[in-house]
Amino acid sequence: MAVTKTILKNTNQETIIKVAGTAAAATINLQTDCLASTQSLSGATQTANIVGVQWIGLSNSVITITRNSVNVNTINAEDGGSLFLAEGYVDPTENTSNVVVTISGAEAQCYIKLRKVGGYASKVETAVYGAYDDESAVGS
Repeated sequence: MAVTKTILKNTNQETIIKVAGTAAAATINLQTDCLASTQSLSGATQTANIVGVQWIGLSNSVITITRNSVNVNTINAEDGGSLFLAEGYVDPTENTSNVVVTISGAEAQCYIKLRKVGGYASKVETAVYGAYDDESAVGS
């Protein structure tokens, strides 16, 4: 079975992505998957911290989350569980690199919550431009 990636929520502040399947990997691209419709790339490096992970899987399922070939989490998904980092705590490991989720052993599902901290610009600037804001572009 292939691994599928589904973007469940994508706002200016955070992105939540579900990865499900077995025996394959999916890449969460910070430049495309985490870019909300109300944002554009700012020219700076895209930076997103992992602030939460939930998982569930069949017996012998393993989920491995890596960034820039560095293991961030290795999860035995069989019993399910979650890791939500409290306010002020995030996992900044390789936070300018894409997230690769690999599912092996048996079918599993993983939900990852990313908080965007740099490299994205909001197109909605009504505080600056008022009624004349062009929400299709930054700085207009």
